[in-house]
Amino acid sequence: QQQQQQQQQQQLSQGTLLASGEVAPSQSASRPSGAAYAPVPQAGGIVTTGLHKSNASATVMGNVSGSAAPPAVPFSQAPQRPHHLQYAYVKAGTQAPAVGSTSAAGAKRGRGGSAISGGAKSEGAAKADRSKLVKERNREHAKRSRIRKKFLLESLQQSVSLLKEENEKLKSAIRSHLGDKEADALLSKQALADAAGAGGGLIASSSADANKVLDDPDFSFIKALQTAQQNFVVTDPSLPDNPIVYATQGFLNLTGYTLDQVLGRNCRFLQGPETDPKAVEKIRNAIEEGSDMSVCLLNYRVDGTTFWNQFFIAALRDAGGNITNYVGVQCKVSDQYAASVCKKQEEADAAAAAASDAGLKQES
Repeated sequence: QQQQQQQQQQQLSQGTLLASGEVAPSQSASRPSGAAYAPVPQAGGIVTTGLHKSNASATVMGNVSGSAAPPAVPFSQAPQRPHHLQYAYVKAGTQAPAVGSTSAAGAKRGRGGSAISGGAKSEGAAKADRSKLVKERNREHAKRSRIRKKFLLESLQQSVSLLKEENEKLKSAIRSHLGDKEADALLSKQALADAAGAGGGLIASSSADANKVLDDPDFSFIKALQTAQQNFVVTDPSLPDNPIVYATQGFLNLTGYTLDQVLGRNCRFLQGPETDPKAVEKIRNAIEEGSDMSVCLLNYRVDGTTFWNQFFIAALRDAGGNITNYVGVQCKVSDQYAASVCKKQEEADAAAAAASDAGLKQES
């Protein structure tokens, strides 16, 4: 791991590796405009999406109506944590586009340049710096471990409480429909044990059987996202309009919406006037095909401000291979990172279109 970090540092200093994170979260996205970057105009905010009405369907965010822009909704906390950072490779011989706000890559390159110009450090000072770096890293790892354990414990406690409540509701429903006598027979320990032994019950006969569900790749995927406290939502395609049925606090912090505003709504409210239709079409195709995909696109917050989102979507399946849910992961990235990735996406789209045209000509 240390060797990999050293390699990444070297690639960052050479300009062949581009960090996605921001030193400080920007309040609006910018895109390349000539030799500089220009901010993306603010949109109309929540009132143009329908999310401010409890029974309205979600729509794509519209432009500002009138002359007054929506009131600003600052980030309640930094939406991008250090352990969420990703990297993008820059083609050899090219330089990443300059950006007005200082990015993580720029800051690291600056430090590298000053170190080189300042001359080589003495061996003793270098060892002291490495020792200090190791201690800081170990301290940070310990802190993250405590946070993750606390998050998992709270999640498990909440899950147990909900399961107990649901169990009592189910027992009450059985008694109300079947009567006390039949309900007692159905809910007896022997009846439950017989059902579990026949393979048709919900209660596992052994710890090995109970752990099978924990080995499911989709379960492990969701658990990993929760552990890392990522920004993500889960949708249910069996319901009309494939609505959100679960949203993390990180997603709410990133977008500025509240839980009651997003539950039961389609994710299209994150789109707006400047969102690339091609990127939206890729997401739609992935949902129709049930395939995993990732795309970088412009999204909108509750106040109409923008952010670049490295979006990932995956289909979750049951034991029969049927799609039960989709999970969408949002990662706020820097303007510089987005410019590089979007350029590569455009080049890939152009190459695919050219190949398709060539195939059609051969057929004709």
